[in-house]
Amino acid sequence: MKLKIVKQTPTLLKLHLKPQAIFYWLFGGIFVAGGVFLMTKLGKTTTFICSRLEPTQESCQLITKSILKSQVKSWTLKEVLGAKLDTNTTNASSSYPLVILTSDASVPIDLVNADSTQKESKAAQINAFIKNSREPKLTINEDTRLWTYPLGLFLIASGAVCIIYLLMNNTIICILDKTLDKATIERKGWLGKEVIQAKLSEISGLNIDAVAMDAVTVTSSTSYNIVFNLVSDKNIYLAAGPMFTAKSAEQTVEAIASFLNLKITD
Repeated sequence: MKLKIVKQTPTLLKLHLKPQAIFYWLFGGIFVAGGVFLMTKLGKTTTFICSRLEPTQESCQLITKSILKSQVKSWTLKEVLGAKLDTNTTNASSSYPLVILTSDASVPIDLVNADSTQKESKAAQINAFIKNSREPKLTINEDTRLWTYPLGLFLIASGAVCIIYLLMNNTIICILDKTLDKATIERKGWLGKEVIQAKLSEISGLNIDAVAMDAVTVTSSTSYNIVFNLVSDKNIYLAAGPMFTAKSAEQTVEAIASFLNLKITD
């Protein structure tokens, strides 16, 4: 937050606060991008099917389906020579890929959830099926949507919360009027305006509220909010969320506490 004292007299204090939004945009953008990446790139079903239903219908298919696209690769069973764990290369996740050996090329099966031991086991299943002419069908399936969709939605929602904080706190005006015995907090944002009021005589103290750590320890690596403690044991927050840096929180609290002759509580 960038603090500006608009007006200060013995009976009136008017503060103008503007969020320094770069970190919220940064984290909000990273979370949203991470969620979209999980759902679009890693969220998919991968199925490898081989069948011997009839002598003329001996075939294998590798089917990959995601939000953005579906892909099917087909071979006759005679074209599939086997499978192995390719220890000479690594895939995008820095693990050894499981590959199908065909008469034309080596085709990777992208299994996100499987480790090397599990991939070796699946390669053995494929090789055993190819050698056993009495086995009618083989299916290897992985569905990463079971965890990528919930986690992706959580990340997108977290990023949206960061951005909504900014939209709700585009500008904060705090007016403390001793003549009227009134404290007014006006939050102006892209989503509208919110006004909170309380009597100055009901404010018993001020508190710096930190996120993810004790509010007593104030460091520049944490986000903060400022809390008005009321005699009714209710609290009023200056911002809708933790928008302050350590320095701006201390400056704002000192200005308000000095004007109201209040003690900064822990």
